[in-house]
Amino acid sequence: MTAGPKVANDSFGSSEVPNESFATLDTTAAGKGLPAPFLGLVLAMGLSSFGDAVWLIALSVTLVGTAGPTLAGLVLALGSLPKVLTLLVGGAVADRAGPRRVLVTTDLIRAGAMLAGAAGVLLVGPELPLLTALIVVMAVASAFFIPASDALRPNLLPPEHLVRGNAVYLAAVRGGQAAGGALGSWLAGLGGLVTVAVVNGVSFGISAIAAGNTKTLTSKEPRQRVKLRELGREIAEGARYVAQRPALRTAMIVTGLLELSGAGPINLGLVLLGGTAGAGWLLTAMTLGASLAFVVSVKWPPREKAGRLATAGLAAQVGCLALLATGNLVVGIAAFFTLGLVAGLTALVLVSLAQRWSTKEMRGRVMSILALFTLAATPIGNLLIGVLVETLGVPLTMFAHAAVALVALALLVATPALGRAALTEEKQS
Repeated sequence: MTAGPKVANDSFGSSEVPNESFATLDTTAAGKGLPAPFLGLVLAMGLSSFGDAVWLIALSVTLVGTAGPTLAGLVLALGSLPKVLTLLVGGAVADRAGPRRVLVTTDLIRAGAMLAGAAGVLLVGPELPLLTALIVVMAVASAFFIPASDALRPNLLPPEHLVRGNAVYLAAVRGGQAAGGALGSWLAGLGGLVTVAVVNGVSFGISAIAAGNTKTLTSKEPRQRVKLRELGREIAEGARYVAQRPALRTAMIVTGLLELSGAGPINLGLVLLGGTAGAGWLLTAMTLGASLAFVVSVKWPPREKAGRLATAGLAAQVGCLALLATGNLVVGIAAFFTLGLVAGLTALVLVSLAQRWSTKEMRGRVMSILALFTLAATPIGNLLIGVLVETLGVPLTMFAHAAVALVALALLVATPALGRAALTEEKQS
């Protein structure tokens, strides 16, 4: 594949590949490292994720102690619904008001909610209505934050650094989550819910400062007033935008199927396949594979052959899921390591392509749709594996998940513009 434009103009059907987001880039940025403001944002996101993970553990412990395990589980499960229901609204608002402004606003709202929640718990105790209100506020704010964050990153990075930037960003977020999960119980026991909420609120404040300090490489962000009566039309406009572009539409579907095929085996499969003794080994293998995916994508980011890498990654995921049907722990460890590697690389490519293939004016809505596919796949996948194991048994269940990944692979192969796509800077004619 030569070094010219790597994404053909028929990638979106009759539409041309949007390149205005990159036509005005400062060419001196090419070849340099990731910009300092972006790295500051990354560090702030890692800290924020750490605070979130600690808060979730402290909240879960408090809810169980206050309302009992059944009601606590119901409250946490229902608390995720506002995020799913408002994701598309968050994408539309990011496009109208500007993603950086939305990031700063949502971080400030979350910081205020955490500090107010800490004060409320200090005054009246961990009452269920108060905790439920906090869960809803944080979920809705997160629904606005996610598409804004995904839409902002391409504006902060030169095109050739987009995959590396996404990898570093996601590694910081997941690293913060892992650290918070590991230390959450200890910190919650040490300081209680009030202290954890204050720490989380401070982390959101730092994140807001970092987001406000970012400098985009393109023209200024939009600054339009959000009109509630127009949000429905703008959301529908975003859905049509995706639906009318074959490669972008397929990337969304493939991402959803990728998550759906792996969610159950990765989450519940740890225990189903490894048992109490082997689950830790499988989780370690998965973590090592995901860590290697991060190293590979930072050191050797996929560029000219990004689409081919996604194709190979999906093919490997099909094989790994099928191998899990053997029930052998050693085979499972190898399969989980490979799954961590290829799933991470494939998801990075697909997210980066969706960012590149969206105009700046539509990117928030596009990324909100992608986030909806991803978030919806996890609970559906967890429910699916439970039902299938009860009816088919573990081996056939793993083959069924491999078949889902195979459908995703077939869709990708059947869309040449996606399979041949690259993540290099396009030359201007």
